[in-house]
Amino acid sequence: MLKKGRKTLEKLPPWILTAVTTAVILWLTLSPKPLGDVSPMLFPGFDKVAHAMMFGFLTLMVLLDRCRYIGWKRLKWGFIIIAVAGVCLLGVVIEFLQKDMELGRSFEGGDIIADSSGSIIFALIWILLSSDGFRKR
Repeated sequence: MLKKGRKTLEKLPPWILTAVTTAVILWLTLSPKPLGDVSPMLFPGFDKVAHAMMFGFLTLMVLLDRCRYIGWKRLKWGFIIIAVAGVCLLGVVIEFLQKDMELGRSFEGGDIIADSSGSIIFALIWILLSSDGFRKR
């Protein structure tokens, strides 16, 4: 089953997962009301968890796209650090865009912390799980 999933992923362009995830995040974070009048608030701080999950998932997609591109070899630390830094920077840029676009969204430092935390945590999970998992045998 894992081989079939890998073969399916290999048919996709090497940037597609990152691009689609980025597009969804931009829509969710920069649209005035991306979910309409629905405002999911399952518990206090849910929006911060959602930010961490979104940007963590984006980090995973960047790493997965790169891993596919280089033939499922282990990623170098330098690339992982650059990927996390890039995703964190995107979170900062989005917050400033929300402030400047005046579409009913606002700048929140807590969102930047959540975005960055999610990116770092998911990168660490990648490192732990990919020690042997993605290399060709």
